[in-house]
Amino acid sequence: MVLVALEQRSVSAERGSLVSLWGLLGLFIVKGTVGWVTGSKALLADACQSAADCAGTLTSYLGIRKARINPNATSSSRPQPESAAAIVLSAMLLVAGIEIGISSVRSVANGVDEAPGIGAVIVIAVGIGVREGLVRYKRSSDSRCGIRGDRAGDNRSDIFASLTALVGTSGAVVGDLYDMPFLYVLDPAAGLVISVFVLRMGYRMTTGVLRASDRSVMDDSDAQTLLEAVQRVDGVVAVDEVKAREHGHYIVLDVVIRVNPRISVFEGQDVALRVRRQLTKRFIHVMDVAVKVQPYDPGFPYKSNHHEDELASLVQ
Repeated sequence: MVLVALEQRSVSAERGSLVSLWGLLGLFIVKGTVGWVTGSKALLADACQSAADCAGTLTSYLGIRKARINPNATSSSRPQPESAAAIVLSAMLLVAGIEIGISSVRSVANGVDEAPGIGAVIVIAVGIGVREGLVRYKRSSDSRCGIRGDRAGDNRSDIFASLTALVGTSGAVVGDLYDMPFLYVLDPAAGLVISVFVLRMGYRMTTGVLRASDRSVMDDSDAQTLLEAVQRVDGVVAVDEVKAREHGHYIVLDVVIRVNPRISVFEGQDVALRVRRQLTKRFIHVMDVAVKVQPYDPGFPYKSNHHEDELASLVQ
C-alpha cells in the first residue's frame, strides 16, 4: 500500500513537471515566432525568459524521472544527464541573454523607426495568463502528492519579465497610434531589462550545477535532522549512513540502517518501509528513500542479553 502511494507520488510529480515543460516550450515557440515577425525586441527577450524557465523545468523533469525509474542508483563522479543538460542549456541562455542585450542597446542607440505590431502585445498578455495557469497547476500537483516546490523560492522573475515586455511593447504601440515616435524606444529598452533576467537565470543554473557537483555531503544540520528522524523509527538500532542525491527540486535519500540480528528478513523489510514512510511524510522535499538493512553487530546488547536470558532459564 505504501509502495503504491509512493509510486503514485513520483508519477504525479513527473506528470506535473512534464505538463509545465510542454507548456513553457509552447510559450517559447509562439513568443519567439511572433517576436521575430513583429520585430519586437521585448517579446524576443521574453521568449528567452520562457526558454530559461523551460530549461530549468527540463532539468527538474530529468531528475524526477531518473529517481522514479532507478531510485537505488548511487551517485558517481561521472556527469549525470540532467547535469550535462543543465550546463549546455545555461550556456545557451547566457549567449542568448548577451545577444538580446547587445541588440537592444544598438536599437536604442541607433533609434527606432517603427513600433511592433499589436500582435506582440496580445501574445504577451495571453502568455502571462498561460504562465500563471502553469504555475498554479504545478503547485496544485505538488500539493496533492505532498511535495514542496522550488526550495530556492518563487522569485517569479518570469512574471516580472513578461510585465516588463508588456509595458514596453504597449508603450511603443501607443506611440504608433498617437504619433509619438519617441515612445518606440520603450520596446528595445524593455528587451534590455529582460536580458538581465535571462543572464541571471543562466548564471544561477550554471552555479547551481557546479555547486551540486562539488558538494559531496549534506549540511551538518540537515544530516543531523535526517539522522534523528531515522533513529526514532521503531526497530532501528543504529544508522550507518544517510546520503542525499538532488534530482531537480527534490531529494532522494540513501540510508543504511542496523537492526536486531534476531529478527526475520520480513521484519527487517518492514522496518525499512517504516523508515521510508517516516522520511517521505515528514520531509516533503524528500521524494524517495532507498533503505539498505544490515544486521547489528551481535555483540552488546543482544548477545549478552541473550546469554542472560539463557542463564536465567537454567537457574529457574
